[in-house]
Amino acid sequence: MRYVIALGGNALVGPKSADKVAYEIVRQHALGNQIIITHGNGPQVGELAAAQKRGLAVLTAETQAWIGTVLKEKLNSALLHRGMSPEGVVETVLTEVIVKADDPGFKHPTKPIGPFMSAAEASSARRKGFCTSKLIGGYRRVVPSPEPLEIMQMDAIKYLLGRHRIVIACGGGGIPVARSGKGLKYIDAVIDKDSASSILASAIRADMLFILTNVDGAYLNYTKHNRELISKSTIKALKASMAMGHFEAGSMMPKVKACIDFAESTGKCAGIGSLSHPRDVFSMKRLTLVTP
Repeated sequence: MRYVIALGGNALVGPKSADKVAYEIVRQHALGNQIIITHGNGPQVGELAAAQKRGLAVLTAETQAWIGTVLKEKLNSALLHRGMSPEGVVETVLTEVIVKADDPGFKHPTKPIGPFMSAAEASSARRKGFCTSKLIGGYRRVVPSPEPLEIMQMDAIKYLLGRHRIVIACGGGGIPVARSGKGLKYIDAVIDKDSASSILASAIRADMLFILTNVDGAYLNYTKHNRELISKSTIKALKASMAMGHFEAGSMMPKVKACIDFAESTGKCAGIGSLSHPRDVFSMKRLTLVTP
């Protein structure tokens, strides 16, 4: 089986979760499954952006190397724990993703980065020229998030998969680039990693897309007392729930949309579950399962 496993940037802040998911990914690898790991970078790229005056494309490249190295270390430790040699098993691919320079997303920033802020901190950030948005849990800075169109390093990713490597790719949604004349130019934006993961999973004909985050799945009425975990849903039912406003933009909404897009384009299933319970997610026991 071929799996794309997307790890949330916020969820990765907890080191114990990263250890647990690394062990389960190695377990899946040992069973003979082909694994590609993608990851978010919202907290990390926001931290760098607050401290450095460099473009978001460059900072995304930096977080790809940073988080990719941390994940590789966790995976290597898990391989050793199982008595397997880590040499040459895990590879990180610095990944560029094509977007449109005139994508509508540039006019309406939606991608949260950095830490949560109070109302006063958000007001101060806006006075400095930053866009902010009120989310569940507080305010965060938001930046443009154009739709991913094409992954530039697909040949390298497929080559490594064919040699039974665990591949880490599309970190932070990928380094955003747009075609300009006969070349490419870097774009000041952060691509949603769930959207990029769906594009990647479809391109490599994955058997399953797993999106691991800090909750057990997609919920109806998430902020209310009668909230309900969606354990299994069809594309049609999820689209109806989206239209009713059940999923938060910049948080659960892109995860649900990514699963729908993958299921529609491939006829395969996708799942959203907790990074804290990866074995339950991979065994389809505790997640939101999206079916065609």
